[in-house]
Amino acid sequence: MPKVMGTIRITANPASEGAGGHFEVAFVPYAGRLNTTPVKVKNLDDLKSLLMELKMGEDEASRWVGKTRGQGVVLIAGVERTELQLKENGLLA
Repeated sequence: MPKVMGTIRITANPASEGAGGHFEVAFVPYAGRLNTTPVKVKNLDDLKSLLMELKMGEDEASRWVGKTRGQGVVLIAGVERTELQLKENGLLA
């Protein structure tokens, strides 16, 4: 399975009247056209689990979760994963 390089974008969406707060995680490829889909996770623990399933270490995942909590939008550049890994985690249709 070929590897794909790109950026993971994490966006914190605060709670509104009709919906609770959540985090939206999307893979943005550097080149090529891929059918990517954003994944919504409900809390910080689920976000950390998703990042760890994408083969990030626990310390690195915790660091990105902390930045997301403080900044609202985080871009993780230079991510290289196989298409299968992205499909298994819902980031690729």
